[in-house]
Amino acid sequence: MDKGTVARRRLSDAGLSSVQFVLAAGLSLILFTGLANLVVVQYGRGAIRSALEQGARAGSVAGAEACEATAIDVVDQLLGGSMSNGIRVRCVATGNSMSASATAEFRAWIPGVPDFEVAIAAESYLEPTR
Repeated sequence: MDKGTVARRRLSDAGLSSVQFVLAAGLSLILFTGLANLVVVQYGRGAIRSALEQGARAGSVAGAEACEATAIDVVDQLLGGSMSNGIRVRCVATGNSMSASATAEFRAWIPGVPDFEVAIAAESYLEPTR
């Protein structure tokens, strides 16, 4: 090989597009994982809200214990597994209403991203006793 061929081979673009593709694909996968994690967290928030609403309705008839039991049961049915491990539900009857609240922490799927902390509340009017 002469010096001209070696110089042309060294200055060519061959292989550069594969490096760019790997970088773009890696970044795309990280962004897709982050977006999927956000969708799962939003589903978890909706499941907790539904559980609190059902718990508050049950508690408005049968008391705070029924509220917490119903809410925890619904959360276990909708989320289950590790997503429902860190959820704390609390129900309190105040005045003429039943208040249900929950706090949860959902783990982030990407290292270095903070975990998602959720605090949700629901309320229902107490049924009058006859």
